[in-house]
Amino acid sequence: MRFRTRAVEDPEIDVTPLVDVVFQLIIYFAVSTTFAYLGALKVNLPKAGSASELTASQNKIMVAIDAEGVIYLNDQLVVFPELKAKLKELAQTGTEQLVVIQADKSTRHGLVVSVLDLAKSLGFEKLAIATEPKMEPEKARQ
Repeated sequence: MRFRTRAVEDPEIDVTPLVDVVFQLIIYFAVSTTFAYLGALKVNLPKAGSASELTASQNKIMVAIDAEGVIYLNDQLVVFPELKAKLKELAQTGTEQLVVIQADKSTRHGLVVSVLDLAKSLGFEKLAIATEPKMEPEKARQ
């Protein structure tokens, strides 16, 4: 009895399911990413040429001061004595957190220094002042 020999086909790998999975992972990470949100408080930040961007994943405490000197801690209105108590409470969880001060450019300098001094006296070592990047002259003309 003669058997017919079949032509041997080269094995192929179907990459369609792999592409589907990778695409779904991209969508998942794009949707689940936390975005840096500065809140509804309108603060006119000063401009600085050496400004660097903070990553959203950094553990940070946001202190915002508007033009009238009103203080917000993590988007909650506080008065200065209350700020000390709340920062002290946050310092008990760890002083390795970054304290970012978003002060309006027309805020009294003394208030900003007082908040910086308060954070430093409570043991926070990572302090930053939020600024906006300065536009370069070439970009400003465009």
